[in-house]
Amino acid sequence: MTDPRIQARRVTVARQAGRSRRRRILAGLAGSALCVLGLALVHSSFLGARHVQVFGAPNIEASTVIAAAGLEGAPPLVDLNPASIASRVERLPWVLSAGVRIAWPSTVAINVTERTPVAAVSVPGASLSYAICDVTGRVLEVVSRRPRSLPVVVLGGRGAGVPGGPGSSLPPQDRAELDVAAAMPESMVAATKGIFPSSDGVLLALQHGPEAIVGDSSSLHEKFVALATVLAHGGLGGTGAIDLRVPSAPVLLPKGPSPIVAGILGG
Repeated sequence: MTDPRIQARRVTVARQAGRSRRRRILAGLAGSALCVLGLALVHSSFLGARHVQVFGAPNIEASTVIAAAGLEGAPPLVDLNPASIASRVERLPWVLSAGVRIAWPSTVAINVTERTPVAAVSVPGASLSYAICDVTGRVLEVVSRRPRSLPVVVLGGRGAGVPGGPGSSLPPQDRAELDVAAAMPESMVAATKGIFPSSDGVLLALQHGPEAIVGDSSSLHEKFVALATVLAHGGLGGTGAIDLRVPSAPVLLPKGPSPIVAGILGG
């Protein structure tokens, strides 16, 4: 027969073991519940991208950047990948690069570096429009009126490609004209009808004066200095073109027909 004291001890130990199991079970259930609640919280809009800040994009609506970034509707921050967001924003025509920073609990900051427009490329059609391009040939936007701050580039003289819509790019053979546009002094933009290609390389059609033969895109600063110097001296009566291909020794060429300028710019 079992000693009553031993039996009582066994009962006590069993009860303690039962209470310990219940505590472990309750603790496990509580931990699981906290995990579920925690996951629900971090995947909720409370810890979502409720505040999106866009910097450095004066030519793009903030709403356009936010939509491109995929941040409409305050997605959870835990699900966001800064590199992926930046990559999506960089697909916008005006964007050169983007940096993304996530700040808990609810902020995403997008720092945009915009492309620099250098030329308005004429787009032929029923109504003339202009593709605003950077020096790489990227089309940033298409506008119906010429921006007076940008030189016009005309590519039709070569029978070459026509600029596409925003985000498209001009072919590499058109880059020389864009290089010239990028190097043109601001003070000379208003005095220039257009920049266009020819068999002699890049040509400038001036508003009042002879054409300027730039040639290739080498030594552009020196060529523009030479052009400004020749124009400042005056006495260009009878001059049809200024050959700047050797900028240290510009050559004045006599007047003659210019079928390219006449055909593209109307004389």
